[in-house]
Amino acid sequence: MEILDARIERILRAAGRAPSVHNTQPWQVSVRGNCITLRGDPSRQLRHSDPLGRELFISCGTFLLNARTASRRESLEPAVTVLPDPDDRWAVARIELHPGLEPEVDELELAVAITRRVTTRSPFDDQPLDADVLEVIQRAAHQEGAVLRLIQPSEPVRGRVMSLVRRAEALAAEDAVARTEEKAWTAVAPGRPDGIPQEMLGPWTFDDRAPVRRFLASAGNARFEQRSTMAVLLSAGDSPRDWIASGQALERLLLVATTYFVRASFAATVLENPTTRHDLRQVLSLDAHPQMLMRLGYGRSPRHTLRRSVDGSVAPRG
Repeated sequence: MEILDARIERILRAAGRAPSVHNTQPWQVSVRGNCITLRGDPSRQLRHSDPLGRELFISCGTFLLNARTASRRESLEPAVTVLPDPDDRWAVARIELHPGLEPEVDELELAVAITRRVTTRSPFDDQPLDADVLEVIQRAAHQEGAVLRLIQPSEPVRGRVMSLVRRAEALAAEDAVARTEEKAWTAVAPGRPDGIPQEMLGPWTFDDRAPVRRFLASAGNARFEQRSTMAVLLSAGDSPRDWIASGQALERLLLVATTYFVRASFAATVLENPTTRHDLRQVLSLDAHPQMLMRLGYGRSPRHTLRRSVDGSVAPRG
């Protein structure tokens, strides 16, 4: 592949640092002149746990936000069209890059945060986030049209949420197809440019109240914090457009959190099961749709998982 403009190559490299379900990186791009077209890659879809592609589109939304952010670092203005082709189920967005103003300081900070953001599945410091930091993170989600509903340690409903998380994980563990799908993307061989390697899965927790996802291949055990902040990301609708918007909101709040040295990990299993996802809405009395459940806290930064090269995510020319 030849990319005529080195700036576009840097944008795509930064975009590819986005988080995705099981680090599947389920996106594919094509480049023509100043235009980047983003599609979901169905060959990387978790067909059993994500049959509608909700998590795939959320993952592509995180890629899109990174691309927008990296474009501004290059003094380019991204004009984005979401769902540009009604006849292509996997079409996510078209990004046209135009000359723009020099980036503002806050735009540069977000661009730098792309390289620093990392999912942390190890124990956090046992304390909730500062109120002013939480306010800034919530504002970041709202900027992309989403709502971040906090679940603080003091809330009695938190125990019911964790019960649903463990119930969903137990049901998935009894599902042979779900186990096989998880195995394909976790504890992957060293050097593989996708999936989650063994050491990044985090240790096992025996405490059902600990707000961390349990992977079948997790090794060892640890005492996890009880007072970190949990949060659920909400969207008004539940369509591909809403999922893409949720992905952008998720990545924006994660990048903003990173600038405050806040780490995150996710407990998505409860949202992959239609029953427990419905129950979560009932437990939290939500009138919106939960798209991601996460824990936020202060802690050490692990190393980053590997990513595919830019060439690996660019579709071959037809």
